[in-house]
Amino acid sequence: MVNNAGFYEDGVHAILLKLPVKSLIRFKCVCKSWYALFEDFVFISKHLKNYENTRLIITYSLVEETNPFDYPLELLLLYLDETLADLSSLILDPLMPVYGTAGGPYDGIFCIFGVDDRLTLWNPAIKESRPVPKCRIVFPRYTKNFRTNIGFGRDPKNNEFKLVMIFTLWDEKHNDLYDFSQTAVYTLSSNSWRYFESFKSSHYHMPWDYDSINLDGDCYWLLELRSNGDRVVLSFDLGDEVYQEIQGPCLPQSVNAVMGLYEERISLLVLHTIEICFEIWTMKDKNWMKKLTVRPFLGISKPLGFWKSGGFFVETLSDQMILYDPSTEEMKTFGLNSHFFKVYNYTESLIPIKGDDSLSDFFEIPWHTLGVY
Repeated sequence: MVNNAGFYEDGVHAILLKLPVKSLIRFKCVCKSWYALFEDFVFISKHLKNYENTRLIITYSLVEETNPFDYPLELLLLYLDETLADLSSLILDPLMPVYGTAGGPYDGIFCIFGVDDRLTLWNPAIKESRPVPKCRIVFPRYTKNFRTNIGFGRDPKNNEFKLVMIFTLWDEKHNDLYDFSQTAVYTLSSNSWRYFESFKSSHYHMPWDYDSINLDGDCYWLLELRSNGDRVVLSFDLGDEVYQEIQGPCLPQSVNAVMGLYEERISLLVLHTIEICFEIWTMKDKNWMKKLTVRPFLGISKPLGFWKSGGFFVETLSDQMILYDPSTEEMKTFGLNSHFFKVYNYTESLIPIKGDDSLSDFFEIPWHTLGVY
């Protein structure tokens, strides 16, 4: 006999998973069971997989025409239409709870690097922010921080969210990279940091940007080996807090590659600068498979990243950003000129991050402009 109550409940849950965050917050007051459901880690994780609500965020640099020699201004831009049929956008920088540079988003969470290296986590969908206690890691003598990389995600073993920071150090005595990196892990539930020495970072060229890719409880960074320029992927297990190196596909050194998610797998978007063609490589069980080749592709300077529909973004030699759809071979321009673009797939998140000293109550986000009711 069919359990009608269970069938009904599953149907309701399926509908709720498709709703925007603003609606779910309103529905918390419907009943205690719904309030508990929207706080549940399993529901939050499933809701993050709702790609229908995924929007495009880009970072791009803007140079004032009146003074082209000024330091370029970087802007964080959110496109309001999840289909990109309408290119109306919203500049997010004035809405940030503190002034700084935003890294991410990671599961809908931004990490803002502010004054004096202070960090603030910001979830714009639920209008919460959380100042993170200052990271007080002590580096070995005669070393200084050379580069910082971060990741954020859910530890599936302990059902808690963690922020990981990798510090690549410079050895001032030997005027070279220090052999080992240092790692700091911040846990939201305990509001505390842990520090430990990690992998042999002198083997790698670490990426200059802050960002990582988060998938199923692991953070991933695309690196190059200093010895031969080969691409490798560095992963960090948020549960066991251990690193692992994964060999990348066999690619010539001349290629330009970026990492992202394609078909829900860690993937590389590769531009062959000599043949002028693009390839998409996906990883499964630490093995790589070439999924797609697009050639020829003239007038392109570098790959930017993947889009949720299977397309990908590229930057042209004329400093334009283009979205290319391999299934239709159509290109979409965005009317922006910049020497620097970064693209992100942003999905609203229910992840609660608010601390006792949150600043979020002082900032009101115009949710009606985001199409959230």
